[in-house]
Amino acid sequence: MLKIGGSIITDLSKPNTANMGEISRILDEIKAAMSKSHFKLIIGHGSGSFGHVSAAKYRVQEGLIDADSRKGAAITHLVAKELNTMFVKQGLEMGMNLYPFSPAGFGIGDGMGLSAGFTDHIRFALENGFIPVVHGDVIMNYTKGVSISSTEDVLRFISKSIKPSKIFFCTDVNGVYDKPPSDNPNAKLIKQINSSNINEVIKNTGVSNSRIDVTGGMRTKISLLYDICRDTDATGYIFNMNKRSALADILSGDVSNLEFTKVNR
Repeated sequence: MLKIGGSIITDLSKPNTANMGEISRILDEIKAAMSKSHFKLIIGHGSGSFGHVSAAKYRVQEGLIDADSRKGAAITHLVAKELNTMFVKQGLEMGMNLYPFSPAGFGIGDGMGLSAGFTDHIRFALENGFIPVVHGDVIMNYTKGVSISSTEDVLRFISKSIKPSKIFFCTDVNGVYDKPPSDNPNAKLIKQINSSNINEVIKNTGVSNSRIDVTGGMRTKISLLYDICRDTDATGYIFNMNKRSALADILSGDVSNLEFTKVNR
């Protein structure tokens, strides 16, 4: 499973603006790695300047709270789906067998997170040579009416029935640090996260002040990745997507020249 951050494939300074150059580069590296190593892959991508802006404006994560909530939920779903369509179309033009799956159509929440749904069609797609592409989305919610399921949450839910051997989280830094590297030049990369330090890492990690993120920021991402690795015995990697060929290398298993944070149970 591969999670691509919305900050990488969209322009965060401009609402609903995709970075098609980066999307093409990412897909090209995925294509190269799959041709070399022949593995099955599920891709999940964030919404970046598409979903997060409208979700924050209408406070979608809080549920059906006012007269505009239903409108806000629909708009947020549509823009998230729009980015997913752009991503998949680009892959198809490059000769890749991508296929979109919207969490709004296969899952439902109860309180926080995606709690129930159907993933047999995703497994079937994998078995028949497709590359499923999911994304963070607005889903119906038994408790709140609607809620947001982050890309990490969607992958966590899928991993319950389609257990991955490896899961990769792409960011714009080399991994998880003991303090924000943007503000602290002496910040140290945490090379391993497991049961011995996960609580301390989560405690010291938060949401970047410079970004709109309605899904909890890095703290939530680390917690969900650890949960997946703990529950499936997969190995997780958090690494810097912005480095050329880093994605192709790590997917192919060539990590000799890469810095990253490794996550185990």
